[in-house]
Amino acid sequence: MSLANQPLTGFAVCPSGLEALLAKECEAIEGLSEVQAARGGVHFRSDANGMARANLWLRTATRVLLLLDQCRLQKADDILAAARRIPWEQYMGPQQTFRVDVNQGRSPTFQLALPFAGLRVKDGLCDRMREHFGDRPSVDTRSPDIRIWLFIDGEKATLSIDTTGEPLFKRGWRQAKGEAPLRENLAAALIQEANWDGQRPLLDPMCGSGTLIIETVSRWAGLAPGFHPEEPRRFGFENFGSQSPFGHINMSSLRQACARQWQAASEMVLPERVVARDLSEALAQTTRRNVDRALPRHLARHIEVSAADFFEATAPAQTGLLITNPPYGKRIDLDQDVRRLSEVLKRHYAGWTAWLLTDDPKFDSALRLKAARRMPVFNGDIECRWMRFDMVSGSARG
Repeated sequence: MSLANQPLTGFAVCPSGLEALLAKECEAIEGLSEVQAARGGVHFRSDANGMARANLWLRTATRVLLLLDQCRLQKADDILAAARRIPWEQYMGPQQTFRVDVNQGRSPTFQLALPFAGLRVKDGLCDRMREHFGDRPSVDTRSPDIRIWLFIDGEKATLSIDTTGEPLFKRGWRQAKGEAPLRENLAAALIQEANWDGQRPLLDPMCGSGTLIIETVSRWAGLAPGFHPEEPRRFGFENFGSQSPFGHINMSSLRQACARQWQAASEMVLPERVVARDLSEALAQTTRRNVDRALPRHLARHIEVSAADFFEATAPAQTGLLITNPPYGKRIDLDQDVRRLSEVLKRHYAGWTAWLLTDDPKFDSALRLKAARRMPVFNGDIECRWMRFDMVSGSARG
């Protein structure tokens, strides 16, 4: 068995609340098996090729970790011993830089400061590297070649190496953004739930920098979120040593598969209108630039982008799908305009399905509309709800 086909254990990290959606994505990736959702992500088994595909194709993941060791945690030196056992020399050389990040679930049974736990990992890694090379790598907390993750959960410590590098939500197309841009992997989860199939018009009336529209069209076209033909991103595993399982995969072939799908999408035609609007002319221009960079030219030029006031503009069609992340307290004040918002939805969007993201759990009550679906998600550390409203003509009660 070649190193590239060696069975490995991985964990795909995602924002809280998106685990079930990510598990479905993982099940669709070639080479991933034994998929199981857990708190904060999804466990799976794969080889190096499968993990590379996961980095290229997963939409809702933040990063993909390779599990290296687990140990029973009774004292801090258990972490040191585990770090010394790991064959770091397969993954890195003494000339490279690294960083250790520490996360914690349940607290261990003894007092352990997380920075000290990270130091135990660093010491064990450096001891191992000195034994093999007579030298040790340096720490770089800003832009390391290799990222190590330690997760402490009660009496168990897990050591992993990051195969991703820059987070997966950094797609590479965003040239400009609004004041509080929605992360791309969260947007991908929201639009998966909204499930636009291209058979009805699509509108984001408060589009900001265009993230929801871009993710929706990209998913519909089957584009790999981790690939852009003009500037293919580099993943963390591409810094690993040639003796690691990742030193034997054919990244050129994997990227060519992504490029073929990009080319196929270049010949697709949007079957219905796709419209992005924002009250701010500057943000409408930002969306136009982001759309042009994120999508094949033929698709991008058929997306209608304009500056328009949601409260004044008319619906672009008799029926369709509305998705938006209202900019609370920024460009509109929903505390004052919530009734106007409700009136506009009822009057101009009867027959539409509207999905709105809000940090107010009672938002549907304030709108005086009944939410048909309420999906809890976290936008950063802010707990939100992705709410679906099926707009009907006249009174829903009637």
